[in-house]
Amino acid sequence: MQPKVSVILPIYNQEKYLAKALKSLQNQTLKESEFICINDGSRDSSLKILQDFATKDPRIKIINQKNQGSGCARNNGLKIAQGEYIAFLDPDDWFEPEALESLYNKSKQQNCDLVVFNFNNIEENGNIIGRFRLHDILHKIYDIKENENFNWRNMKPHILGGMYPASWNKFYKSELIKNNKLHFANCSLAEDNAFVFGASLNAKNIGYDSNPYYNYLIHANSAIRSKSDKNFCLFKSIDCVKKLISNLGLEEELKNEFDRYIVRFVSFHIKQIFSVTKFKELCQKKFTPLQNQMLNERYKVHSKLLPMLESLIRK
Repeated sequence: MQPKVSVILPIYNQEKYLAKALKSLQNQTLKESEFICINDGSRDSSLKILQDFATKDPRIKIINQKNQGSGCARNNGLKIAQGEYIAFLDPDDWFEPEALESLYNKSKQQNCDLVVFNFNNIEENGNIIGRFRLHDILHKIYDIKENENFNWRNMKPHILGGMYPASWNKFYKSELIKNNKLHFANCSLAEDNAFVFGASLNAKNIGYDSNPYYNYLIHANSAIRSKSDKNFCLFKSIDCVKKLISNLGLEEELKNEFDRYIVRFVSFHIKQIFSVTKFKELCQKKFTPLQNQMLNERYKVHSKLLPMLESLIRK
């Protein structure tokens, strides 16, 4: 029997948190699911934890691969996924028990290609320090109600990032991914941006659910808080988004939205570098004025990148 939902987890050195993520899947009220766990060359006991869980729960399927990054891991998971719908979970996060069943039912009832939902930001001590609120964008700005479907043109100014550019706060119809050959970028930062935007731009019917079904754990090693040199690979992710928009023939129609996406995206990630001093050193090493000029010309952002980088260096 075909599973109703395939959940895909990319795993690299997550022995501290992995069991909680897996238990949140086992405790789902929707039982007709499969959990595809890709061990991405972990050096800790993550694989052992997966194997222990898999011996007791046949829904857990393990792919063991050399370290290739979470984007490649998710792509390999998609290759074997059998579910009617697809969801993603990071191994240090967890779903609420009713998440998959509620999202599946909504998708079927409203014939959604994609459903977007809220999530909590949670510290390791259990404190909820923030919540993503779709309602503030979709209903207050665009008057889109929860029982209504929409598409990207209904929220065009916010389509590149307004629904949060992560893969895990969305529930995808498998056909949407397969028919549009959606895949994750092979890069170490924001590898899901092009995948998420591709799904959003190709979905005919998008629904949203204001319930926070996903819990995003904020800790020192969270990808979004990782302060390292890898933040400079963000331009590879931007390249993938640019190519997506071009392939869809939307370069002119989404020109302003793409401009805003680049400035917002670059501004956020360069602030993740260790310190202002470290940032200056890395900029001197990796970004000469000529290189900045080339980047502006490459993305046609009306020279917004260079002044922004220079102002951050001066701080």
